[in-house]
Amino acid sequence: MPSASALRKAKLTVTISGDVVNKIDDIAKEKGTPRSQIMEEALRDWLLKCKKRAIEKDIEAYYLSLTENEKKEDREWSWIAAESSKRTWND
Repeated sequence: MPSASALRKAKLTVTISGDVVNKIDDIAKEKGTPRSQIMEEALRDWLLKCKKRAIEKDIEAYYLSLTENEKKEDREWSWIAAESSKRTWND
């Protein structure tokens, strides 16, 4: 569980273009939630996407670093797993 300091809210001042503010306000009104909650949700979504992109980049770097023998072995393991799952689902 996060520490109490991690759960404490911080007040920030940001400058955002008017068209973005209007869209945020529209969403807040539609959902019946405060603007700050909409902003927090949007930032949490953005942080999650950044984390996922970093993981995807690491995975891509891993696969690009494989030697031809490692790629061959990976394909063989993939084939074995696929065949095994077919037998499992067909039983």
